Amino acid sequence: MAFIGIIADSKYEMQIKRVLESKLNSQNKEHTIIAINDKSIDNIKNIRFETILVMDLSKVEAASESLNELLKNVKYLAINADMESSLEVVNNKELNIITFGFNSKATIIASSVEENFIISVQRKIVDINKKTIEPQEIEIKIKEKRLANNSHNLMGVASILLIYGKSETFF
Repeated sequence: MAFIGIIADSKYEMQIKRVLESKLNSQNKEHTIIAINDKSIDNIKNIRFETILVMDLSKVEAASESLNELLKNVKYLAINADMESSLEVVNNKELNIITFGFNSKATIIASSVEENFIISVQRKIVDINKKTIEPQEIEIKIKEKRLANNSHNLMGVASILLIYGKSETFF
């Protein structure tokens, strides 16, 4: 069983969790998705997360020591590149980092947010199964209306699905 942590605004946390659970928990592979915030981080800092999705660092800013503890054993970190403090968190960490956002240097950016939501993978990503995802554009069909209203959330969820080799199941 793999643990995936989500650091996000509480109003989106459940939508992100629901989409990830529906897309990842298939073929007898279980992924436990856990919301991480200031209140929970001290209680879960010893869990070995395989992946952490960071949408909003302000949800754990009072617990930076516990966050560093969590990040010690993480294989993948998907992080919103548009946050001011996003790069400080990953300093001196040997992680597979996937950044996303509107920042042109991010690994995953939004190519189109009009009628169709299209992400652009800017650099190669080696997923959890050691398969390489080449730079490309991917259209995302959106069913979760509340999630669709936030481009960063869509790019974050897309990052996790790419990490787990689920790009064919986008929304």
